[in-house]
Amino acid sequence: MKCTNRFTKLIAVLLSGLITVSLTACGKEEIIYPFSDYAKETAFVDGNLFSNAELEGFASDLVAFTEDNIEKYDLTHASSGILIDLNGQKEIFALNPFEKKYPASITKVMTAYVALKNSSLDEVITCTRSVSALGVPDAVALGLVEGDTMTMDQALHLMLVSSYNDVAVAIAEHVSGSIEAFCNLMNEEALALGATGTHFSNPHGLHEDDHYTTAYDLYLIFNEAIKNPDLLEIIQCKQYQTIYHDRSGKEHGVNSVNTNHFFRGTYEMPDTVTIVGGKTGTTDEGGYCLALYVKDKYSNPYIAVILDSDTRDFLYKEMTELLMVITN
Repeated sequence: MKCTNRFTKLIAVLLSGLITVSLTACGKEEIIYPFSDYAKETAFVDGNLFSNAELEGFASDLVAFTEDNIEKYDLTHASSGILIDLNGQKEIFALNPFEKKYPASITKVMTAYVALKNSSLDEVITCTRSVSALGVPDAVALGLVEGDTMTMDQALHLMLVSSYNDVAVAIAEHVSGSIEAFCNLMNEEALALGATGTHFSNPHGLHEDDHYTTAYDLYLIFNEAIKNPDLLEIIQCKQYQTIYHDRSGKEHGVNSVNTNHFFRGTYEMPDTVTIVGGKTGTTDEGGYCLALYVKDKYSNPYIAVILDSDTRDFLYKEMTELLMVITN
């Protein structure tokens, strides 16, 4: 969706850079992060003067970062992470939150978000030959072929629950006609959400050098995505069973199991929090990644993200330790 109003244009310009550097009175560089508590009185944007209130309005319900509480904790086996208190609108933990990383299959959260904004759940998807041409031999795939059909609802469940990459291709081509056109939508939505350190070049997250994001951007994207009740329902599914059809009408049954190993019971989650749902991601270049939406014992919501962990064991061990911070 292309934005044309003056305020959205303002935001696009304001967010065109991730970090602003200025000199303090002592000559020391001060790093200003996106949506930080840096005081802005007025600004000229595209020849127009905007007030402090207008500048702050866009980020009024987003978490502000200050230099003092960046990296207050540590992740030994991952290079980036974040933990956000959504009710309190505060950062509890951040490690390299603005460092560009490969999101792997967490990408599919944005794919689902864009698809839900531009289609209905009952639309029927007909696969093209592109679903069989992922270009990565060991990529997780349902095994779709040209002519296979399923509804958008089925496709979103299969993509988010079991992370099938060929299903992500089918969704993208159905919505926009091509991968390139769909990625343009993804990038427009990312910019509209303030995720200026993000660029998507495919709908599934298989590695490409120009497909990247940050832990902070994933917070922005995930925070908006879970506001959609259909997406929120899907990421809570531990299993999903369905039947799709091939071009001849033959039925193909699928028993889909969530890739989240907390849901699978492989790793025990802290008993003081409830993991509502999330999305995993794994590639050689991006490491082991996990984004979660959780609630504490008082039902207060949080978003936790860890990117580029060394192994699956380390990912879930350190995510467990990070979630335990909520109760301390």
